[in-house]
Amino acid sequence: MEFNATLLVSAVSFIIFVIIMNQIMYKPVLAIMQKRQDYINNNKLAAEEHEKHANELLEDKEKKIGEAHRKSRDIVAAKTESIKNERAKVLNDAKSEVSTMIEAQKNELYNEKNNVYFGFRDNVADIANNITTKLIGEGIAFEPLKAEEVDEVIRQNA
Repeated sequence: MEFNATLLVSAVSFIIFVIIMNQIMYKPVLAIMQKRQDYINNNKLAAEEHEKHANELLEDKEKKIGEAHRKSRDIVAAKTESIKNERAKVLNDAKSEVSTMIEAQKNELYNEKNNVYFGFRDNVADIANNITTKLIGEGIAFEPLKAEEVDEVIRQNA
């Protein structure tokens, strides 16, 4: 193998070509590739930050929804309990009022019964004495029927 000047010129021209290509072509391409990689990395970091922020917002939303559900259940339970208590109070008041009315009606009926009974007893005694007077005659003395005797007859037949 011979080394001649062509080989040396070719080697020097190749080195100069590589240096020129490096300056003209490779460095700008490498710079563009580096900028692109930096852009991708920055966007990836920004996307991760946005995802983290979105997850935090979702967690916060879930907490707020859970709290709202809990509060609404508490409000519904409180209102339900309030309505039950109010209904029980109204029912108790109505029962009390009805009981009072029934007791008043019972007392009124009892009084009316006594009035009718005593009036009936007196009428029965008068009618029995009148019938006895008509059957026996006016001039004949007899012992008139007493109210107690009428009471006993009514009790026996009642």
